[in-house]
Amino acid sequence: MAEMRNGRQEDSLETILIESLHILVYEKDINTALNCFLETIGKYYKADRAYIFEFDLRKRTMNNTFEWCAEKVRTEKDRLQNVQIHVIESWIKKFHEKREFYIAALEDDVSQDREDFEILKKQGIKSLMAAPLLWDDDIVGFLGVDNPAEHNGDMLLLRSVVDFVTADLEKRRLIEELSRACCIDMLTGLKNRNEYMRKYNELKERRPETLGVIFIDINGLKQLNDTYGHERGDAMIRKTAEAINRYAPGCGYRIGGDEFIILLENLEEKQFQAKAEGLSAEFQGDGEYSISIGEVWQKENVDIDRQVKEADFCMYEAKKLHYRNRNYDRRKRG
Repeated sequence: MAEMRNGRQEDSLETILIESLHILVYEKDINTALNCFLETIGKYYKADRAYIFEFDLRKRTMNNTFEWCAEKVRTEKDRLQNVQIHVIESWIKKFHEKREFYIAALEDDVSQDREDFEILKKQGIKSLMAAPLLWDDDIVGFLGVDNPAEHNGDMLLLRSVVDFVTADLEKRRLIEELSRACCIDMLTGLKNRNEYMRKYNELKERRPETLGVIFIDINGLKQLNDTYGHERGDAMIRKTAEAINRYAPGCGYRIGGDEFIILLENLEEKQFQAKAEGLSAEFQGDGEYSISIGEVWQKENVDIDRQVKEADFCMYEAKKLHYRNRNYDRRKRG
């Protein structure tokens, strides 16, 4: 008969393992699954915290992305973002050697001159157990528990579940990529037409105090593609998007092959005009490449339908002027 603890029958390792795998495999919402799973793991070890760290191998940093805390235990998640991976070099070595990392007693097992010692001490961590998350033989993070009061040093449960945790994290990443692809233009990184229409309808219902609209069209993109190839045209599209992001980060949309729109809420007219003029100046003096811009700013009685039409009309007029001037220059040279 299993030992009684705190007035209830202690769950066996087999029971906890089955429960953990059931959560990870059958819970449809991945975030819910991982949070419930950490609670199960944390309570099994009677730990202060159970958590998942994920590595950003490109930046060489790691982030605490999921965390469960016991009652009255302070959360550490927000403080453990963008931590340099080199801080846990000794952990990674153990991960490669033994598929685990274990600190029985912080003061005895970790040298006080190590960076991880200070980080752990500040969190009140006296003991710790961690197992690596592997994807294609690369360590992409780890699963850990702090200050386990029971089963201390028994790594079997952590080692048994890490593959399932990694699979859930990979599913989560793919879902986020698919979600991102639905609203982001993959060539430029700007929001796409779908996201523009969502924002358009939102602004139609929720009229901001002020609204500035900038319509942008790349001049001569088709000719550029025909003459030099689509790689050159794509480079010009990306160049335009980069300028938009500099002057209006998060507010730009690519709504067609060579068309962009910027929606700027709650800016004073001078601020709006400074952005529009700065954006236009970005492409002055470039003989090969230019843009046509139309902008409209409105305070009170904001009407996005009318403003978009007006900005589009102004852009079209600017485009006609551009081609008239170009044709005049050609005739003059001829």
